[in-house]
Amino acid sequence: MNKNFLTACTFAFFFLIFSNQLNAGIDFFRSEKPTNPEIDSLIEVAKNFYEIDDYDRALQHYNTIIEKSEKENYSKGLTKAYLGCSGIYFIKNKLDVSTSYLLKAKEQPYVKKNPEEMYQINFREGLNLHALGLYEEAIKKYKEAIAVSNAIKDNEERINKLVGVYINIGDIFQLNNETDSAFYYYKNAYKSQTTNLNNKFTSSVSISELYVENGKLDSARKYLGFAKYYAEKLNSDFTDAVYSQVNGKFQSANGDFSEAIVSYKKSLLLNEKLDRPSPSLYKLLSEAYQEKGDEQVSNAYLKRYVEVKDSLEENRKRNLKVPILMANKDNENKVEKAESNTQLLIISFGAIILLILMSIYFYIKIQQKKALSRRNETVQLKKKLNSAFDEITELATSNSPNFLSRFIEVYPEFYNQLISEYPNLTTADIKLCALMKLDFSTKEIAEITFCSLRTVQNRKYKLRKKFGLETEENINQWIQNIQIQSLVHA
Repeated sequence: MNKNFLTACTFAFFFLIFSNQLNAGIDFFRSEKPTNPEIDSLIEVAKNFYEIDDYDRALQHYNTIIEKSEKENYSKGLTKAYLGCSGIYFIKNKLDVSTSYLLKAKEQPYVKKNPEEMYQINFREGLNLHALGLYEEAIKKYKEAIAVSNAIKDNEERINKLVGVYINIGDIFQLNNETDSAFYYYKNAYKSQTTNLNNKFTSSVSISELYVENGKLDSARKYLGFAKYYAEKLNSDFTDAVYSQVNGKFQSANGDFSEAIVSYKKSLLLNEKLDRPSPSLYKLLSEAYQEKGDEQVSNAYLKRYVEVKDSLEENRKRNLKVPILMANKDNENKVEKAESNTQLLIISFGAIILLILMSIYFYIKIQQKKALSRRNETVQLKKKLNSAFDEITELATSNSPNFLSRFIEVYPEFYNQLISEYPNLTTADIKLCALMKLDFSTKEIAEITFCSLRTVQNRKYKLRKKFGLETEENINQWIQNIQIQSLVHA
């Protein structure tokens, strides 16, 4: 294709964008209504339902606001409703839907005039990426939110916004086991002049959890008391669920497993009420019942943990669309697409052809990268499996209480086949099978579990009866031959 023609097409394309942006701005100032009392009233009603955790009714009102605002060309109404819907779908763990509403909000003229709304969009984009474990991308969005917040004139509001970001950055450091940095952000947030009770609650409960993880229970108790005070002030199912889970961790670390179980169950009920799947609570309950010596109940919660975690896999795959949605919208914002001007139809047609050629070029490049990625996939998977194997072997040899739950995460198909075909297996039985699967000898198992050689041999004999194995059949070899798909969820 002629180079001059491509240059002309490119020039025409950008000229069209500029002229249509100008026209769009003129149209906005001609048609946008400054206020709409009816819709503003509905926004407050929806906000009230949101704040009392009645998300279904809040969503109904936000949908009504969207419908009315589209008819009235009311940008403020659309912005508030899109942000409200995004928050609700975030709580429901539908991050792709949440992000789609944020992208719609970002297009609204009202946002360009209100830094508070732009902050909310950047902050919520960070939240969605944060929830996906894309921490570097999340921090970038959080920093964009901080930059936007500098334009907020109200000092109190600006501080509240900044503190909200600090808490989330602290959480990322906590997830990355960077304790000192996490404490720095959490404590700065708690000691700030924020008047937002949610910020006070989240920072205090996060500090308490961090102290629990580090075994400093006196300090954990102090901040847990602060968190309880703010949770009671907020009177929200969401904050009560968070508080109860952290309180359960504190009680468990303090050796009071009965109280821990009560707190975990309360948190579980509140999360179910909010339609928030929380597999970690089933795992915590399993561990608490195991400490109490109730293996049957512990095993039941462990099974439930695996089921819920597996059911969330489909959501996880769908939510992986989030960074793609954001990237596409960022690119669109850099080269905004507008309607064609009738006087420049021929040139715009050339620009479209250019875009198609560029798309084909980039598509080919992407396919080449995917092919290379597929070739490397097997090698990477083997490396990951070796790393996970080393980790669970170390947990086994140290007789760690986390050994079994981590083993199940690495070998879910092995575990699922065992419990589906032999539902009467106890947690101790499953642990013995796991050790055999890792190819530990009878002598090594005896040393790990602090049992005699005879005891392990008797336990293997009882297992043989449960599995219905013939006398001449080797139980270790039988365990090794169970078909698995390695490292599906590691």
